[in-house]
Amino acid sequence: MKSHSVPSKSGFGLNWEYDEQASLNLARENKFKLEYFRENEINFDSAKPTHYLIEGDNLPVLHLLQNQYKGKVDLIYIDPPYNTGFKQDQEGFQYHDQRREQHHKYRHSAWLNFMYPRIEQARELLNEEGLIFISIDENEFAHLKLLCDEIFDEKNFLNYLVWKKRSTGGQIRSGSIISQTEFVLIYAKNKSKASLNKIENPNVGNVKWRDFRKSGGQWQRKYRPKQYFPFYYIIEQDKLLLEKPSQSHLEVYPQDSKGQEGFWENGIETTSQRLANGELKVAKSKQGYYKILQKEVASATQNAGNFIDIPSVQGSHEIKRFDLHFNNVKPLALLEFILELGSKTDALVVDFFAGSGSTGHAVLKMNAERLHRRKFILCTNNEYNLCEEVTYPRIKRCLEGYTNKEGKVLIGFGESLKYQRLTSI
Repeated sequence: MKSHSVPSKSGFGLNWEYDEQASLNLARENKFKLEYFRENEINFDSAKPTHYLIEGDNLPVLHLLQNQYKGKVDLIYIDPPYNTGFKQDQEGFQYHDQRREQHHKYRHSAWLNFMYPRIEQARELLNEEGLIFISIDENEFAHLKLLCDEIFDEKNFLNYLVWKKRSTGGQIRSGSIISQTEFVLIYAKNKSKASLNKIENPNVGNVKWRDFRKSGGQWQRKYRPKQYFPFYYIIEQDKLLLEKPSQSHLEVYPQDSKGQEGFWENGIETTSQRLANGELKVAKSKQGYYKILQKEVASATQNAGNFIDIPSVQGSHEIKRFDLHFNNVKPLALLEFILELGSKTDALVVDFFAGSGSTGHAVLKMNAERLHRRKFILCTNNEYNLCEEVTYPRIKRCLEGYTNKEGKVLIGFGESLKYQRLTSI
């Protein structure tokens, strides 16, 4: 056992008891292979995307996937163990979420040894424009960020999402702070070639008017002197001009309420065009001075913010509709947001901590509702019969359709699934 750190790259970084065997575990590729399990295949229209569900330990699976998919994956989303300390059947947990070893000096070492080789392999799968999204909570956020800085390089960190999963309330020790959020780290394989998409704008077509004078940041006249010029307003005719009229008029400059000079958001040529198009008008402020307003029409898409408010209970409701149970199910709306933000409509998506299969469900839902053609590769082990009793049944019922115990008919998405198992050679 040795200490692992990254001072050669950045002068500071993680230090943990690095178990070389955890990374060398990839030698297991000589002992395993992926075999098709024909009994679990689901075949529909061959013209539609075919997806893969792989049952097995994700570390050797990731290595085997390199043979076919190295440098070809567009987006990876993972929801790894958070190392919370919960055990199976504790607070509803169906698996152990505790990676700690008594012989480790640092309490996070076992978790880092577990994550390090997996994220390394994930990076190799991504293409040059590829992105990885990783869910985490406060327990390992700092360590995961530094670990990813080492593997992807800090310059390829894009941002992180703050997911508000619950409101206040509930049973908690008096005086404590309720944990309402989780996080999603976003890294690019190569930031210079990667980009995030704009998302759908729910307010598309809405009109609002806002100040035409530049505000915020470097708004003073000296920064854009050519964009400091007057409008001429004829009050009696409610007429706004850029050329000085001969009759009585008011001159409106880009100045604030204190008379400090700024500049308009556009130059004279663009301003003239916008005025002719009816995109500029005069208004009187509460302080009694005149100002110019510009028209804005909400476009079909907009830049995403990094705060997402989606109740986590939605995920539980969604899987219960299929008469299945799993703790801490990620809501489809969260996965749809990530897919929309981070991938094209025909992307290859990988999730090697597939859990209940929410990523696959979200891909199928978006393909059906929006005529997208994403394909997924899901991987999960069968610990506590997870793959057999939760992941596979959920995807199967999504594809084929299902009538639940309450008599509600869920229409199938009608795509195809190939099922593979990791087996010994």
